[in-house]
Amino acid sequence: MATEIRMKLSDGSSDPVSFPLPACGSCQEQVRVQEREHLARELHDALGSLLMRAKLDIACVQPELARISPAASGHLHHLMDILNQAMALKRRIIDGLEPPLLLNQGLAKAVAKLAQDFSSASGIGVTISLGDVALPASAQLAVYRLVEEALTNIGKYAGASRFSITLCEADACVQVEVEDDGVGFHADTGENFGHGLLGMRHRIEACGGTLHVKSAPGCGTRLRARLPASSVAVH
Repeated sequence: MATEIRMKLSDGSSDPVSFPLPACGSCQEQVRVQEREHLARELHDALGSLLMRAKLDIACVQPELARISPAASGHLHHLMDILNQAMALKRRIIDGLEPPLLLNQGLAKAVAKLAQDFSSASGIGVTISLGDVALPASAQLAVYRLVEEALTNIGKYAGASRFSITLCEADACVQVEVEDDGVGFHADTGENFGHGLLGMRHRIEACGGTLHVKSAPGCGTRLRARLPASSVAVH
């Protein structure tokens, strides 16, 4: 793909010049991953430093203010609570941008922890078969989010008694599959493709992969994504 840019020449005329742009979905997704990483660092370092300095300043003046005006000290105590809530919100935003499970444990262990925690909380039985796979960081995040959203949908809508997750590598592709034995839906019409499923498809396709959804009323649901494997795994 190329974009056309008109450049003004010295004689006053303008001619179109075409420059190739990296418009492929995988390139765009990699840029988004880098932007998320940059934003997470800024939130952690810059915003985190400002909030901590505010807390330290409050801690310095609170004893003196408590002696002079107990009422004002109460307001300062309330302000400290607000700052603590802001710091907790910052942490949740950073975790949303860069899931700590994925960063610290790698894809297979992160998916296993998601599945086990969901099974324990919901009482829905789980079977997992997860192998170590080689994927770039952007694709690992896409797979993690797919599993996360799939489990949310199972908990909300499926009415399932069991679900399974598999992650494996074959034929230069990585395949992830999430299947449940729940109520299912009409996947062939696409009418039940809400924001969750559409978001899954967008993430997977942006990484050069494909997502197939198989479901029918009374027959459960199976999500199967395939993505190009990387020559080197990113952990």
